[in-house]
Amino acid sequence: MKYKDMKQAVKLLDKEWNLGKIQAETTSDICAWIYLMGILEETEQFIYYRENGKLLGFAGYSKINSKKHKLKKKFYTFVKNLLYKSKKIKNLEALHEYENNYDYMPQNMKNKFDGEVSIIIIDSSLRGKGIGKKILSDLFELAKKDNIKNLSIYTDDSCSYYIYEALGCKRVYETTVENKEPGKLGCVSKEQAYIYCKELN
Repeated sequence: MKYKDMKQAVKLLDKEWNLGKIQAETTSDICAWIYLMGILEETEQFIYYRENGKLLGFAGYSKINSKKHKLKKKFYTFVKNLLYKSKKIKNLEALHEYENNYDYMPQNMKNKFDGEVSIIIIDSSLRGKGIGKKILSDLFELAKKDNIKNLSIYTDDSCSYYIYEALGCKRVYETTVENKEPGKLGCVSKEQAYIYCKELN
């Protein structure tokens, strides 16, 4: 991902989700940068949606035990670790707790998948126009060509997860996590979180 796209991606992410900003006690977009570096360090390939040169949506997938892009991925890991040391983050421990809150796949399910949808985001002004479905459909085709058989998708009540069902994904797990996105769900303390599976034949 080019730096110009990174800056636009961070704006999308920071606008859409908290990403630990509240927990880290920061008003900057540094949590969105950390989140993006995490996406970049694990993602195999991306699909982009642009209008007039502006990035308005993107999706990516990771591949378990991939041997590609090793140097790039190490670079993004290095940058992410540097960002964690920023003075803009007032409460690093709480930020890590936020991140761990959304890692809820049971150990006995992990062998079921050989890939994961690492990100799907569309600018809110474009929702309902079929762009998300198009991007995901293209991503599934890309992952299929990469010999991935089963893609996992993490989602929760703060996201529009019905799009996955519309594209033939099956819900395979459901649990309850802390609500870390008060801007989306209000003051409730808990939310439902889900794992979907897309079988690529």
